[in-house]
Amino acid sequence: MGRRLLLSILYVSPPCPSSHSFFSMEVEADLRPILGSSLVRLDSMRIKQIQNHCVYTSMDELASLSCQAANLRSPLTSCDKLVNSDHVVYLKWRFDEERGVSVFLGYAKVGHKNLFLHDMEQKTYEGSMLCLLDFYVHFAEQRQGHGKEIFDYILQMEKIQPYQIALDNPTVTLLAFMHSKYSLYRPIWQNTNFVVFPEMFCALSDGSGHNGQKAPDGWWRPSTPRRFGGGSNETRWLDGAISGHPAKGHAMSCPVDADQTTEGTLANRANQARARKAHILSSKPLW
Repeated sequence: MGRRLLLSILYVSPPCPSSHSFFSMEVEADLRPILGSSLVRLDSMRIKQIQNHCVYTSMDELASLSCQAANLRSPLTSCDKLVNSDHVVYLKWRFDEERGVSVFLGYAKVGHKNLFLHDMEQKTYEGSMLCLLDFYVHFAEQRQGHGKEIFDYILQMEKIQPYQIALDNPTVTLLAFMHSKYSLYRPIWQNTNFVVFPEMFCALSDGSGHNGQKAPDGWWRPSTPRRFGGGSNETRWLDGAISGHPAKGHAMSCPVDADQTTEGTLANRANQARARKAHILSSKPLW
């Protein structure tokens, strides 16, 4: 329903007079009655309530510039996607009273994800944390403090510290930004292309983080076994677990549950062959 509502707004609303020049993202309209303050938090419900073709089009075009800057195939952010997700966009904009235009400066998209991470000692952790999924400031407005204002506004609204947010496949520019503005200079790359910082794991270890702040809610590293599946299956310890395939644990001198003998390998292959044959025989023909 929300998707059809937004599509009807995009195609039925009258075109918005706009001029997207080479130097700034401009909309020839006063968006203060619609957006309010220069820093605004837009979730799916707020985006549905805006119902303004100018805002939708400008946000999508700003996301297209972000896509081009990161050399991606398609934009990571669009209003059509936002209304059908739990992601939140923090938008920075201003109104130029002399020229009577609204200028979109930059945005950041965040969302909560359940992640399996490892620290620098290859100890594994699991939990839900806030992730920075998309971050862009218009190329004509960079190095003027807009990115820092957007990020600080995220920290204020989400009530977290800079090291408590995971970066989704960050660029070199974003890593340099975190180093320059928040003194986070030791990124830990994960198998999923997320990046976290050691300060978060230090907060998990001693129960209190930087400046006395606690670790993100939902994070743990229990000293008791963690069960996989329905609860009646085998038990594995997180102390010896490595994110990814269990075979990675063999190279890290960690215990592996699989039978590593020649007989065990042959038996495993025979079971896989029987399972494939049974699946083929039980499948219905396509003709």
